Amino acid sequence: MHGSEAGKTTTVSRQTEDQSPRAFAWRRRFAQMVAAIRYDLSWRFTRPGALRQRFEQAIANLPQGICLYDADDRLHLVNEQFCRIYNQPMSRLRTGMRLYDVLADSCSLGNYPGRSLDDIYAARKAFIDRREKGIFLQELGDGRLIAIHHQPLEDGGWVCTYEDITERRKAEAQVEFLAHHDSLTELPNRRFFTDRLNQATTRATSGNRCALLCLDLDGFKEVNDRLGHAAGDVLLKNVAMRLKDAIRSSDTCARLGGDEFAILLPDSSAADALRVANDLAFVLRQPYFLGAFGSADVTASIGIAMAPDHAVTADELMLKADRALYKSKNARQSLPVVFDEALDLSPQMETSRLQKASAKKSSSDELQEIADDLRLALKNGGELCLHYQPICDARNGRPVVVEALARWHNPVRGHVSPLEFVKAAERHGLINQLLKWALASACHEAAHWDGNLKVSVNLSPLNLGLPDLLNSVEQALGDSGLPARRLVLELTEASAVDRSSDTLERLRELSAIGVEIWLDDFGSGYANFEYLRYLPCHVVKIDRSFLAEYEKRRELLGGMIDLAHACGLKVVAEGVETAEHLSLLQSLGCDLLQGFLLARPLPSGELQAVLRRGLPYHESRSIVPGTNFAGSNPAKISSGA
Repeated sequence: MHGSEAGKTTTVSRQTEDQSPRAFAWRRRFAQMVAAIRYDLSWRFTRPGALRQRFEQAIANLPQGICLYDADDRLHLVNEQFCRIYNQPMSRLRTGMRLYDVLADSCSLGNYPGRSLDDIYAARKAFIDRREKGIFLQELGDGRLIAIHHQPLEDGGWVCTYEDITERRKAEAQVEFLAHHDSLTELPNRRFFTDRLNQATTRATSGNRCALLCLDLDGFKEVNDRLGHAAGDVLLKNVAMRLKDAIRSSDTCARLGGDEFAILLPDSSAADALRVANDLAFVLRQPYFLGAFGSADVTASIGIAMAPDHAVTADELMLKADRALYKSKNARQSLPVVFDEALDLSPQMETSRLQKASAKKSSSDELQEIADDLRLALKNGGELCLHYQPICDARNGRPVVVEALARWHNPVRGHVSPLEFVKAAERHGLINQLLKWALASACHEAAHWDGNLKVSVNLSPLNLGLPDLLNSVEQALGDSGLPARRLVLELTEASAVDRSSDTLERLRELSAIGVEIWLDDFGSGYANFEYLRYLPCHVVKIDRSFLAEYEKRRELLGGMIDLAHACGLKVVAEGVETAEHLSLLQSLGCDLLQGFLLARPLPSGELQAVLRRGLPYHESRSIVPGTNFAGSNPAKISSGA
């Protein structure tokens, strides 16, 4: 990149153009626009009547501003959007006006603060004379950021389009922040912290010691049980604020998950770390006032490990700090503990280790038993079924997709949680068999539905390693007669990250036959929009956590939706449970909605009846104010389903 106008404008050369999906789409639109201008410009001057009027209407309605200059740098064409961007009345811009005069008028309106007109003109003219295309990023006096795409024309003239990308850049910054920070507390997340810890342990081998503090809250579960999870969230945010206020700017504090936190202290001795830990323990045991929820008291257990004294890698250092944390927790005195090799031999730690091993063995045995029962259920049939939850068009409530969700009623166990039997299937080699059953069942039932209604099936991360995944999908489609365009496969954001080239190729093969690929739980902290360049992804489902405290996160939600749209993706919002959720998402331009407000997961037979009656369908049977959802009857299903 090189500056084309001192201070405020940057030019992206042809060789360093942005390669993101958004930029590709924008350049394609720009090329089409230039081609249209080249072909149709003669209409403006040589053809009267309807053709000229049509051309002028097209230019006037472009979402970007546009200016066309001839070889003598005289203005030939400008539209209203350009005038809106630069706050220049159309009456002040005349055909034949020189570029210098256009810039002079813009300067008089405050668009180039602190810069001389001659400098601005000289820089712009030098670029024009090089006859290169490029992208300018111009910051206006009011702080807005304008993308200017410059294209020279064959006759010596040139054309520029202008787009206000201020909100897009804010959205990109918000999404980038979210990828590395916990959405509740806004502290760095585990991913960000692990990166910092790796850097610190590497430096520690060269003499720059560092300390790791692992911390969790004592009494947090009781607060959740007594006051509710919303109160627990408020408490966690208060804890995060106290931690941030108590450490140096050079330190890193992260939320690892639940009520677990970690703090990295670079350039610190063991004595420094112990002093900080004692200060934190004191700060955190002060009473918490949680607004309408009342008050709460918690304390903190803290374990400390040093690099390179106790470990030289991030993983090993985390393990040592965890052991010290267990020692602190077992002492039940809220006193920080520094790791010592003797901790491994203490009776308390040995007892704790044995208890955890016993619990793990018990859990493993239970999963084995669930897997044995699941294997019989898959073999014999009759116990497993699919329930379906509609995903609706946010504009009119029309169901466009139904998500297939596996349900299992065992004659001995009763209803088994999907979390349990999916985990057992993954652990004991049944997950691909479970997927094949789900694909066959979903495609068979969906084949009897309305021809436009799609069905989505969830993929486990382990399913992505299935060599014959494409064959399994094609067999389910072929046996049922369901067109590939009506099948959606959902994979989680976590499973999409760090995939092999073979797996990505399988996804591309599925997309090539017409199957849609959706990315579920997007925004949970694993991927970012740049990663989507490498996935054949059609839709992202924003993680349901984003609707928590939606009033405070409106800008973040809107930014993610706008950025997804800029990447050519549609957006599904999960967890839509209230009229306020619905209104917010509609106002932000979300494409598709899913949640209990519209419909709960239902067996196929009940789903048919609900779709005939129209949505929304939920326990209260209430109609959402201001919508026409209940009046839609979009998806009639044949009686043969």
